[in-house]
Amino acid sequence: MKLKSFLKCKWVAHSFIAGALVLLLLFASLPGCVPAAEEEGPPPEEDAYEEYVASLPEGCLPVPRDCFEQAMEEGQLNIYDWAEWWPEEMYTNFDKEFGFKMVRDNYADYDEITAKFKLNPNVSYDMITGLATRDVVRLQTMGVLQEINYDWLPNVVKYIADNFKGGEYNPSAEYAVYSAYSYTTYAYNTKYVDDPRLPSLAVLLEPDEKYKGRVTMVDDMYLTIGAALIYLGYRIDSDDEEELMEARDLLMRQKPYVMAYDWWPKRVILEEEAWIAQLGCGDSWAIHQELETVEKAIPPEGVRMAQEIMIIPIGSEHPAVAHMWLNYVQRPQVNALMCEAIGYTPCNLGAPQYMSEEVRKWISVPEAYLDKIQVVGPSAYTGKGLELRSAIWEELKR
Repeated sequence: MKLKSFLKCKWVAHSFIAGALVLLLLFASLPGCVPAAEEEGPPPEEDAYEEYVASLPEGCLPVPRDCFEQAMEEGQLNIYDWAEWWPEEMYTNFDKEFGFKMVRDNYADYDEITAKFKLNPNVSYDMITGLATRDVVRLQTMGVLQEINYDWLPNVVKYIADNFKGGEYNPSAEYAVYSAYSYTTYAYNTKYVDDPRLPSLAVLLEPDEKYKGRVTMVDDMYLTIGAALIYLGYRIDSDDEEELMEARDLLMRQKPYVMAYDWWPKRVILEEEAWIAQLGCGDSWAIHQELETVEKAIPPEGVRMAQEIMIIPIGSEHPAVAHMWLNYVQRPQVNALMCEAIGYTPCNLGAPQYMSEEVRKWISVPEAYLDKIQVVGPSAYTGKGLELRSAIWEELKR
């Protein structure tokens, strides 16, 4: 019995060993799934970049791989902008597409921006939007702007009109990217204003007696004094003392008719307290949406250009994400969304086709009129021009 049991056990053991060898041979003949996938497939970051490129809408160009990969490591964008200005969809869609953490802070006016950077030149914003040329030049002079890497901005290179890539319209092109432009004019309520002088600046600056206390002017010396200079036939950025004193006299005569110097007179216009208001074309569009009797004027004397400019401060901790934002804003579809919402004219040559006919009609001006749209140049906000304007403004606001 012991021998039989021994032989039986020996046979079982041999059978077990033989079966195990067969199984090992079978497994050895199968492909190694996990190691092979890791060896043959591209790295995860390459997959993410290719997925990003493939997902872009027609006509949109991707940032280069090095920008994308650095941005993915940075993972956040700190924006300093106007509150409730650009459509919220721009921010949420950017966040949804890339998964970056979006941190937003708002400023009340341009002087607040300057004051903040005087206190801390390295404040850690990655992007400031909504600036005008003079504010960019001011920040540039303070040395707080980072140069733009246009190699990372293919949509900007492809779509921005040439006259907004430099020259008079964008003298700080190496530090600034235009997103859109508009013009500062005035709006009026057709329910109360029926003046044969329309659309002349005379309606705003030399109003009839019946409009006393019904006029608002922008709370900005460059734009208020600038409107007077344009009406008198002078350059908006004149630093000629005689011309500026003539503008001061005109504004002092207008002052009793002005109910407020206000950047955003929406409430008093909607409540029909103000009938004539100096403001931007985009602002008049926003108000027109709520009160159809509000119309804008295109003064034959001319207007001041209002800019939408974006810059990257030197304190930026996420410069690659900032460049991705700049490139994103210049996708034609995104730029059209922004301009549609704020009533501005695209600098992006591909955007107009995505905008409604109603908005395009509101923001458009005759081609010949473009020569009458002026930019506030350095002679207004430096040296003698600044000194004279400051004195006039102080007298006017007393």
